[in-house]
Formats: sequence, C-alpha cells, structure tokens
Amino acid sequence: MAKKKKNIILIIPAFLIMGAAVGIQTQSILKQTVIGLLMGIVIYFFLKYRNKKINN
Repeated sequence: MAKKKKNIILIIPAFLIMGAAVGIQTQSILKQTVIGLLMGIVIYFFLKYRNKKINN
C-alpha cells in the first residue's frame, strides 16, 4: 500500500479561494477573503491537533 500523504496544509488556500468566490458574489471580496483565510487557519490547527491526538 502506498503511504498516505499529509496534505492538510492545502486546506488554507482552499478556504481562501472559497472566501474570495463568496466575496465576488456578495460584492465584499476583501472581507470574505480575510474571513476565508482565518477559517482555513483555524480549521488547519484543529485538524492538526485532532490528528496528533488520534495518532497517540
């Protein structure tokens, strides 16, 4: 079996792009992009902590 790659860091730009897409639709692109970036960082650290706890 191939070893599973840990690409959890890719969740941050994904939320950034989703925030920008929502911002384009609601005419507040900067605000929504910043919210997407912050949510991506929060979810990244949450998943990192959860994975560390599961692996121990």
